[in-house]
Amino acid sequence: MKLFGTYLTVAAGQTQPAMESSYIAVYEHNLITNPDPRVPMLRQAALQHMQKNLEVQAAQAAQQGAQILVFPEDGLHGFNFIRTSIVGYLETIPDPQQESWNPCTEPEKHNNTEPCPLSTDPTSSCPSDGRWQFNTNIACRSDGLLVARYHKYNLFPEESFDTPPQPEIITFDTPFAGKFGLLICFDIVFYKPTIALVEKGVRQLIFPTAWFNTLPLLDSVQYL
Repeated sequence: MKLFGTYLTVAAGQTQPAMESSYIAVYEHNLITNPDPRVPMLRQAALQHMQKNLEVQAAQAAQQGAQILVFPEDGLHGFNFIRTSIVGYLETIPDPQQESWNPCTEPEKHNNTEPCPLSTDPTSSCPSDGRWQFNTNIACRSDGLLVARYHKYNLFPEESFDTPPQPEIITFDTPFAGKFGLLICFDIVFYKPTIALVEKGVRQLIFPTAWFNTLPLLDSVQYL
């Protein structure tokens, strides 16, 4: 029984002094997709596929002074997966409130072994196949340390992922722009987490999205 998380990486600066303005880069690119997204792929092949969608943009953003780099939802692996075919792309993401982990210095520490039920919600029941698969947004410091993890609660619908047992209200702090809240795409139209974050005083949101305009109420212009 395993806990999986797919990730949408946010790189948050670590040691920069406070500034009157901050620089945020949004990763936009011509996505290289998996030609057979419903066919399971081995882990190494999945990593190689995601690497093609990373290239050198992160380094270029840093060279231009970006203090946060936001990757789009599904921007590393693509679309149209089913529950079994996306497994090669997934990995365990621990709760940074319970464990300090730097995936850059300890890449092999977690190998998808957290059992059901969730350690963060012991009363939760397991999915029928014995594993949780979440659409997940993470934030890492510039040195790689994991500082925040958010599981998307409002799916649209996404057959490869599970809805978490409870909505999460997740924030992280930066030395250059204060506090940020995390949410993903369709979350933006729901009270939790979006309004709940605002009610907590959060005024800056990290909002990775793979948006499809659906008139009349779900046009992206209304939310961006």
